[in-house]
Amino acid sequence: MVSVILFTLLIAVLIFFYMRHTARRRKKHSAQLNSVKDFHASYDRVKTRRELRDRHSGYQTYVTKYNSTEDYRERSE
Repeated sequence: MVSVILFTLLIAVLIFFYMRHTARRRKKHSAQLNSVKDFHASYDRVKTRRELRDRHSGYQTYVTKYNSTEDYRERSE
């Protein structure tokens, strides 16, 4: 009877240390992730490409508000 309890405790301790180890590893890995920084970097890359394309073609993009009186602006060449 005592050997069964000791065996169960041994298994419980091993599971505890394994879970602790994986939690620490996961925490270390998630500390290196920065989703906001990655998003901003990818957005800047898209924005830069768009600016280069527009500069090459000579087309100026215009931003209008949702309820603006100006709905469309002709492309001037």
